[in-house]
Amino acid sequence: MTSRLAKLIVHDARLQRRYHIYAAYAVVVGLYMAVFHFAGDALPVWVVAVVIASDPSVLGFFFLGGLMLLEKAEMARMALAMTPVSAGDYLIAKTVTLTAIALVAVTLLGIVSPHPLNWPLYLGSVALVSIEFVGIGAAFALRFRTVTGYLIGAGVLLLPAVLPGGFAFLDPMPVWAAALPFAAPLKLMLLSLGAGTASFFDIAVMLAASLAYAAGGFFWGVAALSRELGRK
Repeated sequence: MTSRLAKLIVHDARLQRRYHIYAAYAVVVGLYMAVFHFAGDALPVWVVAVVIASDPSVLGFFFLGGLMLLEKAEMARMALAMTPVSAGDYLIAKTVTLTAIALVAVTLLGIVSPHPLNWPLYLGSVALVSIEFVGIGAAFALRFRTVTGYLIGAGVLLLPAVLPGGFAFLDPMPVWAAALPFAAPLKLMLLSLGAGTASFFDIAVMLAASLAYAAGGFFWGVAALSRELGRK
């Protein structure tokens, strides 16, 4: 890791703290933890999976848009365009910090979850979803002028990518469904919580699909940002 990138990561972490992102999300995660703890075994495993897959895992999508629009208002990215910082550096820093928050959040939720966990599969699926949606969020954020507009408009634009995830609730899920957006990572989340069945081959295909979507989302974000920050 270059010193420039390390400084960007530290800067982003400070920026997120300054905008009270950590404090706000600590409250949300605390509420989820309380529900998971007190509901216990009465909470269906699919509910736990949907909560984790639709909130902590994709929190970077919503937070990134807000951060980018605040940076735009402060003309921070205009200043970055005059520096050696590349679009890749910029997005890596955002991805590292926001994915780290997501992993901390889901680890806390996993500890209080009433269901036994396959931790590597659990954390791996969350990391891949987070990387994908941070990249998508970067591409979407450039299309909006206000935080409110982003949260509403980007949420609508995201629906076509999220709805195919419903195939994850089929047991077993057809192998071809892994090619559909969000189906593979959601199924991996269900499997990590002990819900559903899948062969080793099926899991390998789903991991490959999730990795491909994560890479695709990230490089889409870099391509979009390159038009603003320039190619360096």
